[in-house]
Amino acid sequence: MIIIVVIAAMQKGKGPAMPTQPIFEERHSPPRRRIRELFGADTYFSLVVFDDFVVAIYTEIRTRLGENQLPRMAAYLADHAPSQLQGQSLGGPVTNVIVGAARLVDIQESNGSAIATIEIESNLQAAGQGWYLREQWVLRRSLSAKSRSPEKARSFDCPSCGAPQGSVVGGRCNHCGQAVGNGAFDWAVVSAQIVEREQRGPMLTGNTVEQGTDRPTIVDAELNGRFADLRQRDPSFDDNAFQGRVNLVFTEFQTAWAVRDLAKMRPWFTDAFFGVQKYWVDEYLRQHLRNVTENARILRLEWARIESDGYFDAITVRIFATSLDYTLRDQDNQIVSGNRSNERVYSEYWTFIRGRDAKGPARVDKNCPKCGAPLDLEMAGTCKYCRTHITTGTFDWVLSRIEQDDVYEG
Repeated sequence: MIIIVVIAAMQKGKGPAMPTQPIFEERHSPPRRRIRELFGADTYFSLVVFDDFVVAIYTEIRTRLGENQLPRMAAYLADHAPSQLQGQSLGGPVTNVIVGAARLVDIQESNGSAIATIEIESNLQAAGQGWYLREQWVLRRSLSAKSRSPEKARSFDCPSCGAPQGSVVGGRCNHCGQAVGNGAFDWAVVSAQIVEREQRGPMLTGNTVEQGTDRPTIVDAELNGRFADLRQRDPSFDDNAFQGRVNLVFTEFQTAWAVRDLAKMRPWFTDAFFGVQKYWVDEYLRQHLRNVTENARILRLEWARIESDGYFDAITVRIFATSLDYTLRDQDNQIVSGNRSNERVYSEYWTFIRGRDAKGPARVDKNCPKCGAPLDLEMAGTCKYCRTHITTGTFDWVLSRIEQDDVYEG
């Protein structure tokens, strides 16, 4: 769960207050609401799955392009996308792709299809060089197409019959005979434009001014109704327990981040979001740096959005937090950026997901939600005791997305 976070700001109390009306009145229907409305007849359309799909297809296409194997993605490329992408090679195999942000900025209906415009920021390693890319991709999908399950949505076989990747030639599957490279069965990329490209590795030092913290919280106009629907389906849902879960994840994340301990982060994140954190921790280790968020704590929490679909419930809250924030050099423990004396106050929008069939108050203990053993997970997200994959949200709320307050649009 594609996660998805802003690339340049990874580090960026009281019970959550349910507002009686939006704190910030939206002047237009946000794209994420409009896409839900467009696919209202598709019972299994899921924004959570859509977010993961965007990250997965971007990663797959960029990797295949670096291997000179872009034709293998023919089932998901339409119009001018193949020719555009062929001219965007970074000079060699791509060994690492991390999507820092993937924002749905527009969604339109045209001739029975949904046209989604997505702004993507990424860091890539290609031919031994680091690259930063900011791109605008346009995807198309027929409004009559039925969404695939979360597991199938992350694979890139034929979207009609499931034939292996590479079975599509000239836009038609060799197995089922269907024309599939046009968005008829699943999203297809119709345009991929690079807006900004810079040859550089991830920037881990620097002092940036906090932006957006003073902005009003953007609250979805449908929040109260969706909260009531969630309570109706799960009468045992407890907002205070959910806040406790948020505090637990926040504390465990900050503690593990400061010591670059991936194992302690693993239980609380979706697979996609953990992949992003792993990339950054690995990069800090490679550059022999350590970012410390000392005495990190949540000051308050505000509800922003609740979404439900055929697979997941998703809750977005805005957290206001503070901590000392500085980066140390391993060699001599000297500060290379940040401040060890003055705390930084900031806010972020955090999205947690849970399987739709899960019920009950959020857990605030550090035990496996399946077998009850102390949390000890493999990097794949499976419990070492009962072998259950627990980071999918099937059993309890896991963090899938962090968005900065200066770019969040609801």
